[in-house]
Amino acid sequence: MRLQLVRVAAAVLALASLGATSTESTSVIERYADALAALPRPDNMIFEFSVEQSGLHNLDERHRVYRRGVQERDETLAVGGVALKVPLVRIVPDSAYKYDVLTLAPKPAEYTFIYAGLRTINGRSVYAFHTQPALAGPFAASDVLIDAVRFLPLVIAFNSAGGGLKAKGRVTFGPQGTYWVAREASVTATGRAKDARERIVWSRYRFPEMLPDSTFSAPRPVATALQP
Repeated sequence: MRLQLVRVAAAVLALASLGATSTESTSVIERYADALAALPRPDNMIFEFSVEQSGLHNLDERHRVYRRGVQERDETLAVGGVALKVPLVRIVPDSAYKYDVLTLAPKPAEYTFIYAGLRTINGRSVYAFHTQPALAGPFAASDVLIDAVRFLPLVIAFNSAGGGLKAKGRVTFGPQGTYWVAREASVTATGRAKDARERIVWSRYRFPEMLPDSTFSAPRPVATALQP
């Protein structure tokens, strides 16, 4: 309890040092929490993403993903810039989507928010906050830029650790109809012989009313004629 009171006091002092902005920032956080709580979630989702990795592993791939709840079908469409004639299909029956905005967004109940000012990012006005987690863990948001229109996170910066690596990165989000989706992520990890870097770019979002069960069934092998 004492530690929590210290955090609250620190946040109050930080906001008070900004003078008249403290009342405004409190209102922003309240609207941010309400916007997250009211954000609609798609029942079904199709999207594509490209991923590039360098350092520990070199990778350049393009994928198409189908999701329904925790079910996922991941099709590798291209490797090293070369399109595959037959996509490589991976079925994951129980997969939480780690780039869901509600998974990554710092929550007021779990973080201290310290107001850092009003900014403009890609033509959109945002409220900038530094964030400090109440409890230490392998993943923590360090900053969030809150869209001044939708009051949803436009950029989330984070720190993470695991597997002998320490990583820093950021994920950008934006509107897709009534939904709020990941647009780009970049991560740099250190702690081994080489630094590792990863960049992901999402595109071609669709939200169909339904996806058939066959979408999440492993493809059958192609039948071949028996040789004499």
